[in-house]
Amino acid sequence: MKKLQLRIITSIFAGLFLGLFVFTSCEGPEGPAGKDGLNGTDGTPGLNGDVTCLVCHNADLKNQITVQFARSQHASGAIAVEYAGGRAACAQCHSHDGFVEWTLNGEVASDIADPKAWECSTCHDLHNTFDSTDYAFRVEGAVAMLDGSGATVDEGNNNLCINCHQARTGRASFDKDPTTYTRTFSGADYEVYKNTTAIGPNGSVTVDEVNMTVEVVFDVPTGYSYISSTHAGPHHGPQGNIWAGIGGTVAGVPYASHSGGCVGCHMGPESNHSFMPLAENCDACHGSKETEMDEIAERIQLVGEALEGIHAVHFSEEDGLFHPVYASLSTEHFDAWFNFMYLLEDRSHGAHNPTYYKAMLTQCETALGI
Repeated sequence: MKKLQLRIITSIFAGLFLGLFVFTSCEGPEGPAGKDGLNGTDGTPGLNGDVTCLVCHNADLKNQITVQFARSQHASGAIAVEYAGGRAACAQCHSHDGFVEWTLNGEVASDIADPKAWECSTCHDLHNTFDSTDYAFRVEGAVAMLDGSGATVDEGNNNLCINCHQARTGRASFDKDPTTYTRTFSGADYEVYKNTTAIGPNGSVTVDEVNMTVEVVFDVPTGYSYISSTHAGPHHGPQGNIWAGIGGTVAGVPYASHSGGCVGCHMGPESNHSFMPLAENCDACHGSKETEMDEIAERIQLVGEALEGIHAVHFSEEDGLFHPVYASLSTEHFDAWFNFMYLLEDRSHGAHNPTYYKAMLTQCETALGI
């Protein structure tokens, strides 16, 4: 019985071996030709991925950008840590952490305990297409402006900048129902408000020379508006609004004649990632505009002095700047103050939109009798 089983098993293995020999020894008919008629050829090989990346991501360029960025205000930790980077309402633009959270979630949910200053990955995300136009910005779409105008601005690569470099407050937000506001000032504010006259038609000033305090009742009737804070105004970066010709109290138009925008002027070959608006970046196309800009700067200074004369702003010897003060102003004077704050905070002396600048300056000068 055992010998019979052995013969059966031997026969099975012999059959399998013979079959394997047949299948591997006999070649069937030739199949179709490969792509382009060449067996195993898929086409011309592409560029090496490492070579493509190293066009930008090489040590020399990286070191150059690092040095440039270190000169930028965006790299200043003081702006993020000491200013407003930790507050949820401000962190979207005042810290790396906040901006990234906003781009991912559409909001900054809570205060940030240890905010960091901006870095490369604040503005730049992973690449999408890996071609010469793919700079991998975190946000690229049109920007809904925050000034209450309802405007949407779409300036291509400049949109990344405009998301933060725009006003937070519109003129209409200062118009309230007729009312009065009472405030008491002391310390350094004592001298500022002791002789104030911007209190409205029926306002009052009560000075306590013993305790060196002053109580001011600001009357804000119909036809008046109230400067409600020493930080009142459009906010510190309304450059996007000026560029788009919106936000002030006079009609404006976009600065459409200039196609470069933020990137063209602030990232020219002489400045790049320092974002410094050097004259060399502009003169090649425009020639020198320093005389015209100096004239606009002088007009802004005269408007500031006139507003200080009606107690709408205060000039600080400490930092050499004009600052808002609490005041009740007629609509015409308030509009002049609001336009002045736009121009002051924009800090371009007309470069961001010369036509709009001059229109707002004219309104200020007319209202203040300059």
